[in-house]
Amino acid sequence: MNWDDLQAFLAVARTGSLRRASIELAVSQPTVARHIRSLESDLGLPLFERDRDGHRLTEAGAELLPEVRAVETTALRVERRARDKIRGLAETVRVEAMEWPAALLARGLGTLPTGPRVELVLSGDTITQAARVPEIVVRHRMPPIGEGLTWRIGSIACAVYGAASFADGRALPLERADLAALPWLTFIAEQQHYSAMQWITELIGDRPAAARMSRTDQMAAAVAAGAGVAVLPCFIGNALPGGLRLSPEIAALQADYWVVAREELSNNPSVRSVAGWIATCFHEEQMAER
Repeated sequence: MNWDDLQAFLAVARTGSLRRASIELAVSQPTVARHIRSLESDLGLPLFERDRDGHRLTEAGAELLPEVRAVETTALRVERRARDKIRGLAETVRVEAMEWPAALLARGLGTLPTGPRVELVLSGDTITQAARVPEIVVRHRMPPIGEGLTWRIGSIACAVYGAASFADGRALPLERADLAALPWLTFIAEQQHYSAMQWITELIGDRPAAARMSRTDQMAAAVAAGAGVAVLPCFIGNALPGGLRLSPEIAALQADYWVVAREELSNNPSVRSVAGWIATCFHEEQMAER
């Protein structure tokens, strides 16, 4: 059953004529007539009696009218809620990102364009997983084809950081063998699949870590306290009090990041504005590292 057919039925029932119904619906009179015939064919019932004064509901049409009005009310409620959701996006767009890009975006919140607000959540956070689906996701490496509308936004530079005492008067950047001999701060075993962890494992082999932790901000605090060395994003390490860059930028860890927006929201102004802001944050960080 076609919603356009039902709308035509309601319009003719309200106005009493095909001509007035066509004006109300902003379609041609033959189009209204075609919708009425289609609905009568689907139902197998005549819905109007036609005479020179117009169209009057048959007994069957009169019985169906309250039901069709209820359908109209439901459809209008759905449309209103959809409009409210779009208006809500003009205020808040949820962005999901892993720890490094989330930290980079948090630094750039002061440059967010006027209009939309951002709700920034960490990927894999069990508290937010049960909440509403994010409008935008920042992914590491190219997302699968068909996942949504995508924009490549660049990469995040990273390097090894530690206290100046770990350089021990040697020229920087340190040689690979010198780096391998230092006390390392690494992620926990459950995060062994992280690309940074794989790089560290290749560097130090089966040497035990000085400490393991689950978050980069914990590592940064430990580096600042002189507890060991760690791989940190450069935008964090370069600003770290007491921290010193001990290695070149690690090219093997500079995989691209991508913005993925839900396809049905591709034309939403707030979503597009926030996606553009994310790209700008990454671009400005890359320019600062040059």
